[in-house]
Amino acid sequence: MEKIDARGLACPQPVILTKKAIEAGAEQIEVLVSGDIARDNVKRMAEKLGCPTSYEKKEDCWQLNIKSAGNICKKVVEKGKSTAIFINSNKIGKGSDELGEVLMKAFFNTLSQSEPWFDKVIFMNGGVELVVEGSPVLDALRCLLDKGVQILACGTCLDYFGLKEKIAVGIISNMYDIVDVFTETDKVVTV
Repeated sequence: MEKIDARGLACPQPVILTKKAIEAGAEQIEVLVSGDIARDNVKRMAEKLGCPTSYEKKEDCWQLNIKSAGNICKKVVEKGKSTAIFINSNKIGKGSDELGEVLMKAFFNTLSQSEPWFDKVIFMNGGVELVVEGSPVLDALRCLLDKGVQILACGTCLDYFGLKEKIAVGIISNMYDIVDVFTETDKVVTV
């Protein structure tokens, strides 16, 4: 039995730790989490992978019991198919800028912890702030590069914000290349 103590860990760490245990072949996993949201997120992920999951309330946490037995339904990207992620801001959503920045960091940290289902990430407009020195997602982006993901940053956007000399990850691209990616890619996901 694999035991994971994820109490007090911020989202999405409990999910990432549990998914890694499932992918490593653990047949039975016990996960401890602090709150209802973490409980529901771990349960949803495990069941999406085909792993029956139950839970019970303990004194100060939730205990999830997951049975894997190798029943992992991994998403496979077909050869010849490609997906690009389009980032046009340094934050996710509208409302609180501070929350949007936290969400963007969590988004890239989560992407970097899983096998890529995409092959390119394109950064334009304010999104180019994420590929330069001091960006809170540089480590995650470097991890994606190591996994073969291509990172393209709009050169015009970098120039506009005075950041071209500060690029720390990826390649400086142009509108021609970016349009080619959009037209040749099977799917573009905008964040």
